[in-house]
Amino acid sequence: MATDPEIGSLIKKVWENRDYDSLDEAQKRNAHLFKKRYDEETRLPEELVAETAKQQTIAVNVWKKAKAAKDFSLFKPELEKLLELRRKAAEILMEVKETATPYDPLIDSFEPKMTTEKISNTFNKLKEGIVPLIRKCIAAGKQPDTSMLHRRVPIDIQRRISGSLAKIILYDVESSQADGRVDETEHPFTTGYYDDVRITTHYYEDAFASSIFSVLHEGGHVLCEQDWSKKYILYAQR
Repeated sequence: MATDPEIGSLIKKVWENRDYDSLDEAQKRNAHLFKKRYDEETRLPEELVAETAKQQTIAVNVWKKAKAAKDFSLFKPELEKLLELRRKAAEILMEVKETATPYDPLIDSFEPKMTTEKISNTFNKLKEGIVPLIRKCIAAGKQPDTSMLHRRVPIDIQRRISGSLAKIILYDVESSQADGRVDETEHPFTTGYYDDVRITTHYYEDAFASSIFSVLHEGGHVLCEQDWSKKYILYAQR
């Protein structure tokens, strides 16, 4: 549906319309993003997109088994296949997005205009301050007692903690007008937009802090997504 020629025709009509300049800033931005997405999607071969989707499904299921078994060798072959498919897409998108490296067009899909060079420079600067700080903390004579973080906490209690945390950050998951929910999955994530944004977490009886961190982290995404105006529809869904 995203690559239907009719979509391309409609986009062209918008850009060539004599009233285009009367659009406001958000409308022009959406028109730009519609065209950008269409140009990128139509350059990728349908066979490559289908094969990638199939391999992603296979890889996720194998990853779950490998994670449970703590055996990366189970996952490695499927990851290598997926990596090769993404490389093929990246090489095609390099030309479309006019980037310097194959990784840049993939980054652009998540963080527009971001590049490998910018990321490397940012992290190199962070290392200059963080690495010495970590070494200083490790070498310190007085170390904190972290035993509490490893006490066993029943899953039911952790679910109640998650609900309390959601309430603290003003994320409604309980009322009749709730605009979200907290579910369980293998790996935490956030999904949805505006008035229906949902998050997931994973509970470990002997590492309750893990779910606390994930609920707060994903909750941050919730607050961001819920604050978007619907006129920025494509920007929020990039």
